[in-house]
Amino acid sequence: MSLKEQQNLLARLYTDSELREDFFAEPDKIGLDFDLTRNEIAEIVEIAPQELEFFAESLFWKRLREAEKFIPLTVKALNQDFHPLFRQFSQIFNPQSVKKHLEDALEFCRFLQKGEVSEIAQNIAVFEKTKLEFFGYGKRIAFCKLTCDIKPFLTEDCAEDVKRKRKFAVWIKLGNKIRHFYI
Repeated sequence: MSLKEQQNLLARLYTDSELREDFFAEPDKIGLDFDLTRNEIAEIVEIAPQELEFFAESLFWKRLREAEKFIPLTVKALNQDFHPLFRQFSQIFNPQSVKKHLEDALEFCRFLQKGEVSEIAQNIAVFEKTKLEFFGYGKRIAFCKLTCDIKPFLTEDCAEDVKRKRKFAVWIKLGNKIRHFYI
């Protein structure tokens, strides 16, 4: 196995708690499934499970804190559900691009759109995902359709009674100027 493949397996062990448990329960079986040699398996087993767990936890919290910076409205909308939902998400997604934190935030927003969260949280995730794509990837125009009014979340007035109206958010870059419309 190449160094890159070993690093990929370690990255999976750091981000996937179930795989980590399985690996330390049956290192030979899991290691062979990943085409590791017996020596490579032994090298990884030498890493104490507590050290691996500690590093995995610190990696999770770093990812979460970086994602919070990109999607503050989503954090506000989810409130106490943000951390457990991000932990659930982090078990199934590992960013691969050079813009890892941006990719994490975008994929988390997509994850929320499919999940069991409130309509307002889904709409806010759509809004922030579209905004991130516009600014993060240098788009000239971005547009999203919302099923309810998220304006209270755009200001300090976070009303729970969100009106069910179709709304649109648009970002346009004209030369050096950026315009944002919420209609």
